[in-house]
Amino acid sequence: MQVRKFLLVVSFLIGFVTILQAQNITTQQYIATYKNLAIEEMRRSGVPAAIKLAQGIIETQSGNGTLCLQSNNHFGIKCKNTWTGKTIKYDDDAAQECFRVYESARDSYRDHSDFLHANPRYAFLFQFDGEDYKSWAFGLKQAGYATNKTYPQQLIKVIEDYNLQQYTLIAMGKDPSDGGAASDGTMYAEVTEKETRTSTGRKNHNNTSTAGPTRNYPKGIFEINGRKAVYVKAGSSLIQVADQRNMRLRKLVRYNDLENDNPPAKDMIIFLQKKSKKGNREFHNVVNGETMHDVAQAEGVQLRWLRRRNKMHEGEEPAAGQRLTLDGFASAAPRLAKNTRVLKEEDQEPPEDFSPRKAIDDIKEEVAKNTAGGTAVPETKPAQQGGVPVAMIEDLKKAGQVTTSGTAGTPRASTPQPAPRPATPAPVQKSNTQYHDVQPKETLYGIARMYNRSVSQLQEWNNLQGSDIKIGQRLLVNK
Repeated sequence: MQVRKFLLVVSFLIGFVTILQAQNITTQQYIATYKNLAIEEMRRSGVPAAIKLAQGIIETQSGNGTLCLQSNNHFGIKCKNTWTGKTIKYDDDAAQECFRVYESARDSYRDHSDFLHANPRYAFLFQFDGEDYKSWAFGLKQAGYATNKTYPQQLIKVIEDYNLQQYTLIAMGKDPSDGGAASDGTMYAEVTEKETRTSTGRKNHNNTSTAGPTRNYPKGIFEINGRKAVYVKAGSSLIQVADQRNMRLRKLVRYNDLENDNPPAKDMIIFLQKKSKKGNREFHNVVNGETMHDVAQAEGVQLRWLRRRNKMHEGEEPAAGQRLTLDGFASAAPRLAKNTRVLKEEDQEPPEDFSPRKAIDDIKEEVAKNTAGGTAVPETKPAQQGGVPVAMIEDLKKAGQVTTSGTAGTPRASTPQPAPRPATPAPVQKSNTQYHDVQPKETLYGIARMYNRSVSQLQEWNNLQGSDIKIGQRLLVNK
């Protein structure tokens, strides 16, 4: 009797294992089963058949995944707020997350296409050519479809290993035997042989750039101002450009003065190296519709340095026809475009006062502050003439505010001479270094007043060429 029971148990286990093995299908079998659905959906929605099949293979483990077997969910799409159908709980990024349940695989394939079309963050994908599976692969990751960092590479490998591109070509009415391999992914602007120029661009006789927003650039890598760059079409995937060049995406964003890593809204130059602080020519003539960022990209100059050299603030744009300085510093800001940002009065910095009277008043104020509440402990007293430190007199001479006559070294101001200053104790020298982290809406002038410093001091201590500062920037305010 016991032997009979044992044999029954063994037979049951063998049969169960056989059933499990029968359920496992190969990747080739998955492709053969669902390729027609992928072709049908591409013709209906525009989602490349190669991408759809590759996603299905990865998301379902070639149709053998638990979620797929229990819910016909081939693309790992979660419930979201818009789903009103059946659901199932499944451990994914978090425990017991809600996933959609479909009546059939056809419903899942169709809903995947509709899901991509209905979500605005995937809209840029449909600007790619249907054959450009690499842009789609990187674009899906960039839009947040998957959390796996290597998701694009996985998709591309599956497509190339199993020649899934042939189903995209069939859906597009092309002959797969003609090849049709996808491009390298970066949608470079097309240029004719006649339009291809050297990277430095055309110059006029005044040594100014004539390049505007519509200028054409060579295909592949070229140089601008000694920096490597490529020219890409609107909607190109920056994460793909970075991956092709073995770069970090955040570096690519920083090198190009971009706010984020979204696909560019227009054709543009993308630098693969950090841009220079100055241009390789003296000036740039602004054409109609050209922004400061356009100029910075066209000339290979960092945007913040382009602003500094032209006495411009963030948000300000030059009017067409204005000449921007690329090497050196402009004597005055250019005329601004009509719709540019206008600085509020509290954001504007008053002109710095370099007169001798102001210098002496600053010394008095500093001495009064150091001696308040008790007698100051003087350290080494700087050399003085007429009560004014010699170093101050030398600085005023350099600024053209003081001349000498009569007795050597006797200061005489070119402006009305101040009354003789009574001898005062030398200011206490502070040895502790102090920094300030720039907060929102703060200006260099406001920070200088906060620490009883002049704007010129802060500019000198922090190597600032102008008054441009950024939120979070650390400034030396005392030393």
